[in-house]
Amino acid sequence: MDDENLAARMHGAAHDPSFPARREAAFAEVVAALDQALTGRGYLRKGATWTRTVPDGRTAIHLQRNRYGWEVQIILRALTIGGEIPAHPDWPDGDDVTLARFGAGDGEDPGRLAFLDVLDQPACLGRATDILVDEALPWLASILGPPD
Repeated sequence: MDDENLAARMHGAAHDPSFPARREAAFAEVVAALDQALTGRGYLRKGATWTRTVPDGRTAIHLQRNRYGWEVQIILRALTIGGEIPAHPDWPDGDDVTLARFGAGDGEDPGRLAFLDVLDQPACLGRATDILVDEALPWLASILGPPD
C-alpha cells in the first residue's frame, strides 16, 4: 500500500475502540467476496483457504492476515500430487505467489487489502477480486492444468 498517511491511519486505528469490530467486518467482506468469486469455479473453502483439486495436484487461494491486524493479503499456492512446489518455469522459487505479479507492474499488490480501505473504499476489494478471477486464476490453472 502506497499511502503517505499510512502511519497516521494505523495510529488512529490502533487507538479506535471500534477498530477490532470494523476489522472483523472488513475481513468478513473479503471472505464473502472471495467465496462468491471462487466457489462457482470449483474451489471449496475451509477457514480462510479455498482449494481446488486439479489432475496434477491442488491449487489454493489463501487469505493471510498480517501480524499487526492492519490488513489481509491474498496468496496463491500450488502443489503437485506429490505435495511439491510445481516445477514450472513461471512458478517462482518461493512457494507462494501474490497478486503483485498481476498488479500494475510497479510492485503494487492489489491483493494486499487494508481493512479500513475495504470498508471505506470498496472498489479496492472489487479490483482485487477482478484481478484474481480474470488474471490470476487462469495463470494458476495453467501451472497444474485444467480442473478435473
